[in-house]
Amino acid sequence: MSKNKKKKRGSGKGRKVRKGLSGIRFGLNLLVYTPTFSRERIDLIAKVADMGYDGVEVPFNDLDVLDAPATRAACEKAGVGVTSCCVLMPDASLCSGDPAQRAAGLVSLRRMIDITAEMGGKVMAGPLYAPVRCLTGLARTADEWNWCVEGLAAAADHARKADITLAIEPLNRFETHVLNTAGDARRMAQAVGSDNLRVQLDTFHGNIEEKDTAAAIRDVGGLLGHFHASESDRGELGTGQVRWKKVFAALKDIRYGGWVTIESFATGIVELCAAACIWRPIYDSADRLATDGLAFLKRQAAKA
Repeated sequence: MSKNKKKKRGSGKGRKVRKGLSGIRFGLNLLVYTPTFSRERIDLIAKVADMGYDGVEVPFNDLDVLDAPATRAACEKAGVGVTSCCVLMPDASLCSGDPAQRAAGLVSLRRMIDITAEMGGKVMAGPLYAPVRCLTGLARTADEWNWCVEGLAAAADHARKADITLAIEPLNRFETHVLNTAGDARRMAQAVGSDNLRVQLDTFHGNIEEKDTAAAIRDVGGLLGHFHASESDRGELGTGQVRWKKVFAALKDIRYGGWVTIESFATGIVELCAAACIWRPIYDSADRLATDGLAFLKRQAAKA
């Protein structure tokens, strides 16, 4: 590969390639290709870079198979950035009534923060408060809220020392009862009150829970720390019901300058697909979803 090509794809910093939104970087969540990101899948970093992405998002669903030094080296060689997409396991929840589970949740978050930093990342995002589909059958309680505030404050303090921004993601009602809307996540971030804790929004969840996704983006405003671009059925961008023009207009209005990352899931990820209730193929080709999705996002950003 030529040196010129490496320079062209770069990390996205300072590149003047967008007429509307400036400063945003486009990433691809590697869950599109693989259920776990081990050393054997490091090749995906160069593949995604060659597609023209500014960065990769590494799934942290199995921490024991991650190779942080190799990941960092591959990203630096390819000239791309990295973010981490993190979840808590069923026995580790910040909002559990069991103190041991809350302690385990904080231990897990601290470990993920350290791995993200070792990979060279600056943003760690996801439902960092509770495991996906850990549902009680009841509405969130005041105790659960307060436990989350306490745990996230401790995690944010660790993130501050590691120079990492945490971004908490509200999920739809079928995946969590803790934070369902952008307003929930904003209030949680405000309750914690740390510069290292912000909000992540995902257009898939917004399509289910928000009255108006664009209005939700504006409501979060400067607290938005990460953004997932996902179609209403998790399929190819622009083929569903998400109002992308309004979404990008809202991102422009709040002067968002962070990552816009495509997230979808390979249908072979049994546990994750079960958690997300994906029972059928939602796209024909991962490569096409990635390449066409990037082109679609760049067009939307330019129009904004």
